[in-house]
Amino acid sequence: MPPVTSETVRDETDRAERVVVVSIMKSGTHLIQELMVALGYGIYGQSRVTPDIRPVLDDDTRRRLIRAVHEPEDAERLASAGGQAFREASDEAWSALAWSWQAKFGMPLENRYGREVVNGPLVEQALRRTAGSDFAETPANMAWILTEFDVPKIDGHFLREWSETGSPRIIFNYRDPRDVLLSAVNFLAGRTKNGYGNFAEFKVFNRILRALPTLGDRLMYAMTDPSFPGHDAYEKALWLLHHPDVCKVSFEELVGPQGGGSAEAQREAVGRVLRFLGVEDEPENIAPHLFKRDAFSFFKGQIGSWRDAFTPEHEKLFTDRYGEMLSAYGYLDAV
Repeated sequence: MPPVTSETVRDETDRAERVVVVSIMKSGTHLIQELMVALGYGIYGQSRVTPDIRPVLDDDTRRRLIRAVHEPEDAERLASAGGQAFREASDEAWSALAWSWQAKFGMPLENRYGREVVNGPLVEQALRRTAGSDFAETPANMAWILTEFDVPKIDGHFLREWSETGSPRIIFNYRDPRDVLLSAVNFLAGRTKNGYGNFAEFKVFNRILRALPTLGDRLMYAMTDPSFPGHDAYEKALWLLHHPDVCKVSFEELVGPQGGGSAEAQREAVGRVLRFLGVEDEPENIAPHLFKRDAFSFFKGQIGSWRDAFTPEHEKLFTDRYGEMLSAYGYLDAV
């Protein structure tokens, strides 16, 4: 785990209004999401967001969203509407703005959801009208959960804003890549109780994995197909690992005793996030409640499950292909 330097914690006396959490797919995203919920943030992004954890938007925020997305001649009419019409218009404006920011962040939206969903007229209008706008203009008290954050694909205006202001605060969550691969195989094969999600590409790999007779065959396939989801996630996230203004946490730290970790490491990681976000609370009040067996894609949630699934052949192949990433993230000697 790279050390958290003094540069990593900016303005820790002020509670961060906006947070971007980058959590590599199948790295225990539910843990960091539960932490954000416990700290009072509304959740939006590339995770399963239930109604009870969505951001709560007051009327002033809703009017600003309408005015940001709609042309002036429509905006005032919609912003001054009352009742259900106002809520529907503001909900649509928020949805369009949120999709537009996912596009600015370089998310592969068309691949996952289809062009007709993300390139609708209101989303296109939101992209056009908010081009060059600051992320600081998005609703406050929110944590955006993303599974990737590939710096060459991120809108340059956002990168300048973040580099110059330190806002939003960015948290990077990762896990032993071998456990991530095993978890992804089980998830995409449909072995978790809630299915394998709604990304279109997942349907493709679910069919492939289910056609293979054994877990060993599925692991071997996942290691050798360069199109398998997440195959280059760790390389693309290296900049997050090394950036001094990004707070780093790992699954192994956050999962705690229920997942094979330690209570001490869990408390330390939670405390690091609290300081980074400028939140006044005690880690011991929060840490024991992060592990949720009813999380959407939960399977086993244990450290080192790969050891029971990988054969010596799997271990060698994985190390040959991803040994540099195991080393970079501090997992090469975790045998």
